[in-house]
Amino acid sequence: MTNFLSFKHVEFSYSASVFPVLQNLCFELHEGWTGVTGENGAGKTTLLLLAADLLKPLGGVIQRPESQLYCPQRTDQLWEDERFRTAVGDFFFSGDNEAGRLMNTLRIEWDWTDRWDSLSHGERKRLQLAVALFHKPRMLALDEPTNHLDHEARVLVGEALDAYDGIGLLVSHDRALLDRLCENCLFLEAGNAVLRPGGVSAGLGEDAREQLGKQRERKNLQTERKRLAAEADKRRRTVEGSRNRLSQSRVDPKDHDTRRKIRLAVLSGKDKIGADLYKHMENRLEKADEALDEARFRQERPTGLTLHATASKADRLLFLEAGDIPLGGERRLAFPELTIAPLDRVALIGPNGAGKSTLIRHILANVPERVSLLYVPQELSVEESNVLFAQLMNIDEKSRGEILSRFSRLGSDPRGLLQSTSSGRGAPSPGETRKLLVAHGVFQNPALVIMDEPTNHLDLKSIQLLEAMLNEAVCALLLVSHDEVFLSRLTQRSWVISDGRVSIQDKELSNPP
Repeated sequence: MTNFLSFKHVEFSYSASVFPVLQNLCFELHEGWTGVTGENGAGKTTLLLLAADLLKPLGGVIQRPESQLYCPQRTDQLWEDERFRTAVGDFFFSGDNEAGRLMNTLRIEWDWTDRWDSLSHGERKRLQLAVALFHKPRMLALDEPTNHLDHEARVLVGEALDAYDGIGLLVSHDRALLDRLCENCLFLEAGNAVLRPGGVSAGLGEDAREQLGKQRERKNLQTERKRLAAEADKRRRTVEGSRNRLSQSRVDPKDHDTRRKIRLAVLSGKDKIGADLYKHMENRLEKADEALDEARFRQERPTGLTLHATASKADRLLFLEAGDIPLGGERRLAFPELTIAPLDRVALIGPNGAGKSTLIRHILANVPERVSLLYVPQELSVEESNVLFAQLMNIDEKSRGEILSRFSRLGSDPRGLLQSTSSGRGAPSPGETRKLLVAHGVFQNPALVIMDEPTNHLDLKSIQLLEAMLNEAVCALLLVSHDEVFLSRLTQRSWVISDGRVSIQDKELSNPP
């Protein structure tokens, strides 16, 4: 019985791909968690699907344990999967102590299947993970398990995953989770994978040291090549001068003495020695060029994006009278008078299922038409992602190039995005879709930006780039997020949802729940 996961020279490309998604992957994993990291579109989900036998490699060999299970990052289509509904039924009605333990650990309620449509994405994610852990596969591949989760839920999920004793693959941009759980991490870049020991922080540190070493090596090689080129040029000029001096064509035919000396120099090999020295230096220069070509380090793409926003001249962009809205079943959310001024920066916070996204939808319905708005939702369905991609491909070439340039400056290679539906890969990844939405919207001159969980699905570097862009934007912000650092750097006022009510804290956000 195979009790490990092994990739041997594995290759994979989607149909009509211009370049491979993964190439020559070689690694072996045993029990314990292994993190899988890389920029959006680097092939992390593809690797998990290959490991779970849901995709077949085009080359190489994959050895797996007997049972595998893959948990996708999307939660919008989970209930449409009959296998998932069956697995949920087995979980709830098993009468097994393990099911009860997982329900307690992940705070799962008995009526969640009856009100699936009203569950938050965070609640759906917790149920998905509980069902997966209950079935105890020997290999478990998790794709972004902490997306949508509030701080308390992340702690609960971390505890549940810590108890898993099989072979775990964990795609996540949650650095704390990767550092806590993972014994090693796979770093994906340009279709290749490097396995490094320890959590993601240790791996990133090792990678940074390697890149710095390669930069120093290349600098030293460039200095040596410059010295060799100067020496080669000096010897070339010496040889050419020698040949000019040894040329009898420039000597008076009657100057027999000089002509005799030239013949003696040629016969003694002085001209040949200089030529050999020059040829030797040319060979050294050629080897220096080869060493320089091999001594490559990662060239970072230009990043950083400006949001062309507009500070409205109106006194306020939004005004909601105090009221309440339904949350599903008999639950309602009460809120006081809510206003947003032209330069307000508001954080909307609360636990999973408290009603944040419901309140956002109510706010969107009440934003005046005169207000220029950029809205990034918490999730886009596969169909919506494909529509967004189709819109990109149907616009004129110049406009498409501008959008792809902005997409690149958010930290992803646009070549991967362009291979999405055209290559048979399917819809763009959720992270790519989110970046594409922002890339579309940066020149809309919004006066108000509303983002629901904007850091979900984004890699660490992209989160920093998004944060920098929003920090410099001269407009109003309303941000829903469980990323405490992200909110603390961008907002000064918070709307806190707790126990069915919204309260306002007009102070800098320090410890969001």
